[in-house]
Amino acid sequence: MSSNRRSRKKKEEVPKPRLKEKVTEVLDLPKEVILDIPKLTMIGNSNLVIENYKGVIEYDIEKIRLNTGIGIIRISGKELVIKEITSEDIMVYGKIENLEFCT
Repeated sequence: MSSNRRSRKKKEEVPKPRLKEKVTEVLDLPKEVILDIPKLTMIGNSNLVIENYKGVIEYDIEKIRLNTGIGIIRISGKELVIKEITSEDIMVYGKIENLEFCT
């Protein structure tokens, strides 16, 4: 392989911002809606609201796993309860000890 081909290949490997990302920035639109990513709002370690999730994978008093557009979110703790659930958001209460993104 010639050195010219190698340099072109390295230039191509640089990640370019996607069109949707550019449009959301230019138009000042909410990224979580346009890019299908979750928005998490946490108050202390006892209240968590996750917007734009896809579904509940697992739920018990010590662990909740949610499917999202960017992968799985795992919430672990004690006395976890889903207080409210809609097609757009979910509210989790309890002693949240760990929040993990599994992509």
